[in-house]
Amino acid sequence: MRNSGDELKDVRKRQRERTAHVWDILRASGMKRRFISKHLGISLNYLNQVQYGQMPISKPLRKKLSEFLGIPQNRLFADLDAAEAEDGKE
Repeated sequence: MRNSGDELKDVRKRQRERTAHVWDILRASGMKRRFISKHLGISLNYLNQVQYGQMPISKPLRKKLSEFLGIPQNRLFADLDAAEAEDGKE
């Protein structure tokens, strides 16, 4: 039986994998992370926590990121939405 620490690591890893393209887009934009977090209305610390899977990416943050990048939510988070739907079936 796996302990909760291992399960948490797996959850974080899956979230990082499912949202990696979002962070790649932000990185490629050349904008500083502090500017991005300020524009999104969140702390830099929270942005880091979400990026590295330590905090789940909330619906309001998904909306803000989508608007910030000019990419529809259903396209920007398609992988994450599909994975969450699949996880809900288990």
